[in-house]
Amino acid sequence: MKTVTRNKRNYLSEDLIVNTWEDVASYYDELQTRAIEDKDGLLKWMADRSETDAVVDEEYRWRYIRQTCDTEDEAHAKVYENFIEHIMPKWMTVTNELNKKLAASAFINELDQERFFVYLRNLQSQLKLFREENIPLSQQVQLLSQEYGSIIGAMTIEHDGNEYTLPQAGVFLQNQDRALRKTIYEKISSRRFQDREKLNNLFSDLLKIRHQMALNAGFENFRDYMFAEMGRFDYDVNSCEQFHEAIKSEVIPLVKKIHQKRKQQLGVENLLPYDLEVDAENLPALKPFDTQEELIEKSVKCLDEVDSFFAECISIMNNMNYLDLNSRKGKAPGGYNMTLPEIGVPFIFMNAAGTHRDLETMVHEAGHAVHSFLMRTLPYNFDQDISSEMAELASMSMELMTFDGLDAFYNQADKKRAIETHLEGIITMLPWIALIDKFQHWIYTNPNHTSEERENKWEELHKELSSDVIDYSPYGDFRKTMWHKQLHIFEVPFYYIEYGIAQLGAIAVWRNYKQNKQKAVEDYKNALKLGYTKSIPEMYKTAGIEFNFTAAYVKELMDFLNKEIGQ
Repeated sequence: MKTVTRNKRNYLSEDLIVNTWEDVASYYDELQTRAIEDKDGLLKWMADRSETDAVVDEEYRWRYIRQTCDTEDEAHAKVYENFIEHIMPKWMTVTNELNKKLAASAFINELDQERFFVYLRNLQSQLKLFREENIPLSQQVQLLSQEYGSIIGAMTIEHDGNEYTLPQAGVFLQNQDRALRKTIYEKISSRRFQDREKLNNLFSDLLKIRHQMALNAGFENFRDYMFAEMGRFDYDVNSCEQFHEAIKSEVIPLVKKIHQKRKQQLGVENLLPYDLEVDAENLPALKPFDTQEELIEKSVKCLDEVDSFFAECISIMNNMNYLDLNSRKGKAPGGYNMTLPEIGVPFIFMNAAGTHRDLETMVHEAGHAVHSFLMRTLPYNFDQDISSEMAELASMSMELMTFDGLDAFYNQADKKRAIETHLEGIITMLPWIALIDKFQHWIYTNPNHTSEERENKWEELHKELSSDVIDYSPYGDFRKTMWHKQLHIFEVPFYYIEYGIAQLGAIAVWRNYKQNKQKAVEDYKNALKLGYTKSIPEMYKTAGIEFNFTAAYVKELMDFLNKEIGQ
């Protein structure tokens, strides 16, 4: 049984476990006071600091994982909150002090400027952003964000005497019985709507704190603060607006065609929100797996068709119990791959209920996991602090490349359906991505709005960036609060357009893959191995694609997808 152990520590004690700040305080004190005599001394100092940060970071991430796996376990919640309240503030303060020490070093200009360009660029930005008064505000934001997970994780509906989590209930929306789909859709929406005021108030609290953090750091609004905080050096607000417009002009017309076709195939007078998941030809819903064990086994076979290394990564994680994939009551919503920086083996969290969408999520997270494995040998913790645009390129490209391996889950007819469903899903998802991003631009540049104004703005933008073939008229109130289900808005603001940017890149990777599989896979792996040691455009170039989201490029990629769907 193959597993992975962490590398030998060079600076910290081998048996060090971080329970409290005091466990690592002496190491950080030594780093702050250590005299740096030359370039080699600086590099050694950077390596020791990196090792220390990796250990603390991994402890934080495990605490986060455990409390999302069971939001009802008070002990897990308490341990996580303890880190946020007692360790995080001190860590943030010492991080800023060490950043200042590095920036002031007489030997910083002797470092390889090309090798450390990205890191030093981020360092200077973080120094400009840091404000002591934002530490307690950051704590408040993290604890409030945790509250969102608890609210959503507690949501269930009752149907035919059984209780279902919302992901489990969502499976019924693929049922051919339209009356059943309507019933389930309304139960799910009503359950979300039940917490309308609670979620609106929670977000208003988050908005107020985030805006104050931006003001403290010298910004007019939280949007501009976050662009700096997220290190968006390679594109700006205008680029995002260009993306919104490109999606509106080049993608929404295709979405309307897809929905018009679905309406005709279903033979319905009005296409309603609960008609979007069912097979349009009234075939049974795709059922790729039943159990977590089956999902893992088949995923390994699927990945092996693309590259044996990809399959090996998931096998290692499975052997180490680093996979928690099933939906259950009390589990936080969503899915993620959590990189664990010291051991270098990630953890995948999901809410699978046996649907094709769950299979897509699995190979998506597998892409992130492979990225983690490919970065394991990078020498510094900060090398693995990858950009979101590159992280999502890894995962979304994997979704498309693994089409070759879908035989592990389906017969040929169902495989064809799955691929067509996925490609159409890319087209229909891009406007949602643009919508979430554009909505957040408005939210944070108009911070004094009311909950009612926010709901109305969402409805306005939803009409602008969605298909008018779908009839939402019976569900006006539900429509106004649809954004509540997007955890990114609550927990990781502005982390969403990256999915759109990376999706365009992934289509280009897949286009290369279909022309020359071996070269495309090698280019993909070589790009991921870089971690964050190069700019995003350079890494995309290494992957054999463009970092581009102009209307002309979007049209080129949509034409390619259309051709593939036609075939």
